[in-house]
Amino acid sequence: MSVHWLLPINPAAHLEFQPADWLTRADATAVWEAIGRSQRADRWCLRSGYRSMRSGDPIWAYLSKRQQVCAVGVVRSVSEEADGWHVYIDWDMKRTARLCRGPIPREEFGQVPMSTCRANQATVSVLVEVYESLSR
Repeated sequence: MSVHWLLPINPAAHLEFQPADWLTRADATAVWEAIGRSQRADRWCLRSGYRSMRSGDPIWAYLSKRQQVCAVGVVRSVSEEADGWHVYIDWDMKRTARLCRGPIPREEFGQVPMSTCRANQATVSVLVEVYESLSR
């Protein structure tokens, strides 16, 4: 059984690429794209979760300052490298584009990830429902 992961990302760490209204705009597309211009979007450093994260697990990008989920993908691999543990993600471009246009606010799923973590049961229920609706 797959584990759903929440990957918190701080858009403020990528300010040089963010639009001026990054914190308040309803559509998160420009915010997500700015993160991708600042660094590789498919490779993230892990401080937690790396021992139990598996290839094929769903992973959700949580924009910490906006408190929204805006992207979804699957774990391609987890590896230890010279500078630490990293997760490689295959983002689902179609679902992510739709999700960016209507990000999931934290109020809908309740969990506040402070670091990469497993989604709790209530959060998984919301995320799975949204995932299925994004394919329609």
